[in-house]
Amino acid sequence: MNGDVAFRDAIRLANGFRGYQLVVAACRLNLPDLIADAPRDVDDLAAATATHAPSLRRALRGLAAWGFFTEDDQGRFAATPVSEMFRCDRPGLRNLTVMLSDEGYRAWGEMLHTLRTGEPVFERIYGKSHWEKLAEDPEAAAEFNAAMVEMTTRVTGEFVAAYDFQGVRTVVDVGGGSGALLAAVLKAHPDLSGVLFDLPAGLAGAAAALASAGLTTRVHLVEGSFFESVPAGGDLYMLKSIIHDWDGEHAGSILKRCRDAMGADARLVLIERVVPERADDGDDVLRTLMSDLHMMVVLGGRERTTGEYQELFAAAGLRMTRQVAMASEFYAVEAKRA
Repeated sequence: MNGDVAFRDAIRLANGFRGYQLVVAACRLNLPDLIADAPRDVDDLAAATATHAPSLRRALRGLAAWGFFTEDDQGRFAATPVSEMFRCDRPGLRNLTVMLSDEGYRAWGEMLHTLRTGEPVFERIYGKSHWEKLAEDPEAAAEFNAAMVEMTTRVTGEFVAAYDFQGVRTVVDVGGGSGALLAAVLKAHPDLSGVLFDLPAGLAGAAAALASAGLTTRVHLVEGSFFESVPAGGDLYMLKSIIHDWDGEHAGSILKRCRDAMGADARLVLIERVVPERADDGDDVLRTLMSDLHMMVVLGGRERTTGEYQELFAAAGLRMTRQVAMASEFYAVEAKRA
């Protein structure tokens, strides 16, 4: 890497927090949707968003410098493939970006505490765990659930295409939120039925979402904590982006409760990122390692290597049977009772 390229990349890294906040503002103002169909001038956009036109123009030009929008010779701003990823009306990154902009952004500002102590910073900042705060804050819970649906929607098609559901009749989605993953599985396999299991805050909106998908009669909603028990009787237990939220002790407890619920022939599958043995600058590696750091700073959890998943399973009385690669950085990591 020559000096000019290195300096350019270094400048972009140093300005990353500014670029992120520009994107957050664009999402909260729905600018990607307002500009999606045709270029628009600043006065028009300012009127539509109740913002100060001169300030908005400067922000839009900043976004254009990041490649988020383009500016034409008439001073109008137009969409790009990047801005399309942040629209409200399609799967992308909009809800995740908004969700991370408050609690996540503040927590990362105190990352040095984690590096010095090994402790996550969320409880230090808020005086309660992330999950306790969500249970008390309906607006934050709604933003979190929307982000999880958005992320799950990106992965569901990959999972349904890659994973073998042969022999499965009943699927239990553990910590499944509003049921985006379970809905995708049931739509792809009309002969299956499902159980959607989560805390009350996690299930908020699930009944309406499943009704909209025409799946009400095929899904049973169950409220509860996966630290206490998990519904029995499933042939397949799915946990998407659950285990990475927790340290080894808590992750092991969740897996033990799943094992307690599993019959002799039942399967468990984790839909998680898998940490590579060596870091490089690949896109999948970047997403995996940034998620790993976020778990470390905010929750005290972690992304794991294949060997670490095997160890977790063994401690919970399970054995890893296979690891199925998907189109993105996610894997389906399967286990059965040992």
